[in-house]
Amino acid sequence: MFTPLAGKRVIDLTHVLAGPYVTHILRQLGADVIKIERPGTGDVMRAGRPGQSPPGLGPQFIGLNAGKRSLALDIKDRRGQDILRRLIADADVLVENLRPGELRRLKFDYDTLSATNPGLVYCSVSGWGQSGAFADRAGYDQAIQAATGVMMMQGEPGEPPLKVGFPAIDIATGMNGACAVLSALLERQRTGKGCRIDVAMADSALMLMIGPTATWTVGRIPGERFGNRSLASSPTSGVFATADGWLSVAANTPEQGYRALEIIGQPALRHDPRFALAGSKGGFFVVADLDGARAAFAAGLRQGTADHWETAFNAAGIASAKIRTIDGYLDGAYRQTPGILHRIDAQPGYDRPIETPGAGFRVNDVAAGVAEPAPRLGADSRTVLLELGLSPDEIVELDRDKVVQMT
Repeated sequence: MFTPLAGKRVIDLTHVLAGPYVTHILRQLGADVIKIERPGTGDVMRAGRPGQSPPGLGPQFIGLNAGKRSLALDIKDRRGQDILRRLIADADVLVENLRPGELRRLKFDYDTLSATNPGLVYCSVSGWGQSGAFADRAGYDQAIQAATGVMMMQGEPGEPPLKVGFPAIDIATGMNGACAVLSALLERQRTGKGCRIDVAMADSALMLMIGPTATWTVGRIPGERFGNRSLASSPTSGVFATADGWLSVAANTPEQGYRALEIIGQPALRHDPRFALAGSKGGFFVVADLDGARAAFAAGLRQGTADHWETAFNAAGIASAKIRTIDGYLDGAYRQTPGILHRIDAQPGYDRPIETPGAGFRVNDVAAGVAEPAPRLGADSRTVLLELGLSPDEIVELDRDKVVQMT
């Protein structure tokens, strides 16, 4: 098993998605992640959809928190704060995504904590960063997409802005944060010192759009909306209708484009004036009449099925895929290759085996990550408190006063 973070302890003060995804990656790499949750409610992602998942164990919560330990702790109570300080004193990493300034008011800011734990890597995740004009604003994926230009990159030209259909900025931010924490831990090996990391969703959005971002910052060229057409401006690349569904084809170069015309049984189109090469765009298939050429190629694809064309194009070395749903892929093609999902046989709340994504890559042909269930709220409160040295009587008193919650 690939667990490079084994022996490292992470205090997780995150909720919802971007922050928990940071600690999800760290847990999948072997760290001991102690998730601090509010007694009574816990992470809002626990709720799931009413009637569709066990209470407190929604599917997305499980996906983001598999293998973590849950300590239900009221950190606004003085005793809860004392417990949190003791946990942080020996921790390697703290990750939080509360409103900027909230932990400073509770004296859990980096400057205060690093005075007693100089090796602490302190990662703050927020919408807009810890300083600046927008620092006090709430940071939700949809708002970040709107503000940074992501929405204006989606959809067809002339149509209303369109958000990405899943929280792409949350996930990009989580990946960015995990990369930053791993880098900081490597730096700590060299210097012996921790550091404070500021991960903003807005910054992560620009990083995710590095192509169009650089097109503007370097070339002063505004971003374009291509919709389902190819970024390469090739008539044989994009999304097309077939006889029974939709197909993505990526025939981007002239060689690939002319080969695609042969595959659809229209080799003569190579000599059609619409397909004549016109200029150069980094070696892409730029033609004299993009709309006309695209229409001719699309007409040929409507004569066959998506499955037929997917097989034919890939056999010729042209990337192509039938457009599927998530379940269509996971229950089909995914099973034919080594994947990243981990089977969990004993997930609380579920009477059947489930699968959750691991770290997102494979090492020595094995999916990286741990196959352990996500915890019920407060499932590990007693164990963590005993590890800290609290007595059973002290734990009973804390539970009685609702400073902690036991499952």
